[in-house]
Amino acid sequence: DAQPTLTLEGEDGHSYQCEFLDRFEFEGNEYALLLKVNEDGTEEEDEDGEQSLVIMRCFERGADFVFQTIESEEEFDRVVAYVEEKVEAEQALAEEEGEA
Repeated sequence: DAQPTLTLEGEDGHSYQCEFLDRFEFEGNEYALLLKVNEDGTEEEDEDGEQSLVIMRCFERGADFVFQTIESEEEFDRVVAYVEEKVEAEQALAEEEGEA
């Protein structure tokens, strides 16, 4: 199952492709978890070989879905911590199910 792919434009004017992974609510706002992908559809990795994840605030404006950069560093840090906890909890649950 291929995930939907979006084209986002960075503040530097450079466009990049992202695969939509998840949408979640945190502290009353909706956020999208995206994975940067290369133009050929392969996952983009940073210098450490880590996948390039992008977290953006999202909301619906009429029929459109709008993605917005998280401006506040404090808000961004809280959202990242929440996503990391969520991923760790899902991995722990998957490991428990694997042992059953």
